[in-house]
Amino acid sequence: QANTTIPHCAISNQSQRQKAGHRSLLHPGRSKPPSSCRRADCSRRPRPRLPPVSWINGASSSIFVQFFHSCSGFWYQVRIKSLSASLNSVIGMDSNVRNKKCVYLDYNGTTPVDPSVLESMVPYLTEHFGNPSSSHYFGQAPKRAVDKSRQTLLRLIEPKDGQDQAIDPSSIIFTGCGTESNNLAIRLALLSSLHKTDEEGLIHVVSTNIEHPAISQCLNYYSSQGGLTPKIAVTYVPVNREGIVSAEDVMNSIRPNTALVTIMTANNEVGAIQPVFDIARLCREKQVLFHTDAAQAVGKIDLRGLAHPNTGADMVTIVGHKFGAPKGIAALFVRPHCFDESGRTNPENGGSVLLMGGGQECGRRGGTENVPYIVGMGRAAEVLLENDAWECNFRHMSAMRKRLLQNIIQGLGGDKATGDNGENHLIVRTNGPSDPKQRLPNTLSVGLKGVRSGELLSNIGDVVACSAGSACHSSASQSLSYSAILKAISVRPEYAIGTLRLSVGPSTTEADADFAAEVIVNEAKKQLGWP
Repeated sequence: QANTTIPHCAISNQSQRQKAGHRSLLHPGRSKPPSSCRRADCSRRPRPRLPPVSWINGASSSIFVQFFHSCSGFWYQVRIKSLSASLNSVIGMDSNVRNKKCVYLDYNGTTPVDPSVLESMVPYLTEHFGNPSSSHYFGQAPKRAVDKSRQTLLRLIEPKDGQDQAIDPSSIIFTGCGTESNNLAIRLALLSSLHKTDEEGLIHVVSTNIEHPAISQCLNYYSSQGGLTPKIAVTYVPVNREGIVSAEDVMNSIRPNTALVTIMTANNEVGAIQPVFDIARLCREKQVLFHTDAAQAVGKIDLRGLAHPNTGADMVTIVGHKFGAPKGIAALFVRPHCFDESGRTNPENGGSVLLMGGGQECGRRGGTENVPYIVGMGRAAEVLLENDAWECNFRHMSAMRKRLLQNIIQGLGGDKATGDNGENHLIVRTNGPSDPKQRLPNTLSVGLKGVRSGELLSNIGDVVACSAGSACHSSASQSLSYSAILKAISVRPEYAIGTLRLSVGPSTTEADADFAAEVIVNEAKKQLGWP
């Protein structure tokens, strides 16, 4: 929806301007470009002009974009009306995020940017473009916006009982991604706990055998074989066959020199929810720092109280693109004063411990804040919190997951093979917790016996978007291999090789679930040699 006006046009006659506005946008009054302009290869193409501060009309949600065409010597202004509708069109979102060709079932990999999130970002790419560290006029609005986003993110994990007043908004550190947040949490914990170094020069860390590579690989680099210091020894507590770690086993793994326990809130492949609230409370009692990567959990389950001042986690990773914000923005919650307790030494007294620079983020992370993306992340959190929308999403995603699984089971059923124990081995087997309360509502990890998931994904990828495991470290070409997560929960190889991770979202429809199941079933039947 665009109208053209010519506020600085060289044509002086009003009637000519009106007539020109209904013809060529780049060359008003001409049906063809002038002979001096070769638009295919002309170096003098229209140049974007930096718009005036008033270029966005908040009341009518209109955008005015101005261009200058050197061949004609005219300024042109385009008015885009109905910003929200335009943004919906730009990012190609309809009600089921299907893009008219491909059903999207990879919400655990990333989520589409919510239209209201994108709309909230635009003013900070245009009118409020200033640096939030600047003390002048243009830095004021960006600084307020960043501070507001900190407060909104805290609402996702603060207590329900009104104790949020005890939480300092500066406990939120904005980062560039979840990997940075996780790496930062580990480094802060280790540097604050040098007093726990044992006689072998090692600090002890407790984790699980199903962590994201942003945790496990980082810990490897601090190990005796890695290149980072201080050196650590790690105990990886195994999970059970449903992918859940025992809080008791975690506590039994703590030693006198344990500085950190780091366990994800929910697994990204099988959806297993870990008992992080219990582990956080027990770690506080033992005076050991606890960090949890909540990237997959935000917006899917209730995390309020995870930042409780007395019983909550010391550090929490939050990742924007997992709940409707753009990629490239994340945050780390750090409980105030947690590095000043139990003999620890605050490593941040000298400034940032990971990115050294200009002292942004209260001196805790160098680098100019990415204001538009921070605003977008804050808005995405608001969307979840408005009228407890996340609870509606929870119910909807649970229903879509159930429908998807039922359709796949109905389409493939089971074979009649009998195992050693007289069991009926079905073609379809789900991985992860059987209790819905112990798994993410949107995540379906399903093994298809006799099917090669890599080959299946390659054949259906243009019509159904899903994955065999984590999008961060999977390879469709390795059709006969499977993830360490499935090995950790003892999934039998014949099912693991055929495992798909299907993750629905708030915009997934019944039609999406039905269509995707039909495509998956038909492709699986081809591999199985069924009619």
